[in-house]
Amino acid sequence: MCFDEASADVGGEPGAAMAASGEENRAVSTRGWDKRLYWLWILYNAVAFVVVLTTAAVLAWIGGNVLHLDLANGRKVSALVVATAGAVLFGGVLGALQWLVIRERAPVPRKRWITANIGPALLGWLLVIIPAVINAENTDANVSGAFLLAASQTLALGPLLGLSQAIVLRGYTRRWAWWIAANIVSWLIIDAVFYILSGWFDALDFTRHDGSIAQVYLMLIASTPLTGRMLLWVLAPTALLSQRPATT
Repeated sequence: MCFDEASADVGGEPGAAMAASGEENRAVSTRGWDKRLYWLWILYNAVAFVVVLTTAAVLAWIGGNVLHLDLANGRKVSALVVATAGAVLFGGVLGALQWLVIRERAPVPRKRWITANIGPALLGWLLVIIPAVINAENTDANVSGAFLLAASQTLALGPLLGLSQAIVLRGYTRRWAWWIAANIVSWLIIDAVFYILSGWFDALDFTRHDGSIAQVYLMLIASTPLTGRMLLWVLAPTALLSQRPATT
């Protein structure tokens, strides 16, 4: 009797460990949580935003000093050229870095994911930057400054980007529609939080005319933990339609 009880005790520990491991694996399979991928998503997005915002500053300088946005005869054309170049760069950098995480869960082709980023970026840059340049022209404001702030603000069009990306994810996960909701909800939450905080901290008041790239960058970084967690759930193993490796 004692031998049997001892055997049960000895064998119980590995059995309990295996059971716990099985539960953990099932949770990961269903919920999609992966600490490494989560932090990679935050890191890659942060790097992309830094690169794009730095480039926006360079493009603003080019627009004002090389392409001479302040000259009435070339202002709108120059703004269009710079906005297009910026949008392509934004979609390429952000899309390529995000894909490094996406590919570990779903066989999404790199070109499709990057293209899904460029389209909304181009639309956003054109809809925001061109009016900003025209408004600066009409109010005698600094055109380069208006261009720079407008370029940074276009990065906050998360819901539009989420819609384009969700269309790509539709062929790979059953939860693709939730990616649209994730982008909308994350930006509503971040906007609400910053709106409330702006009542106490003037530096967070994004409605002021003298808003800065740093403010928009802060909002972008704040949204990545939310979108990162939702992405892992959307691409959870049990939700995937295919387990094939990603292609370029």
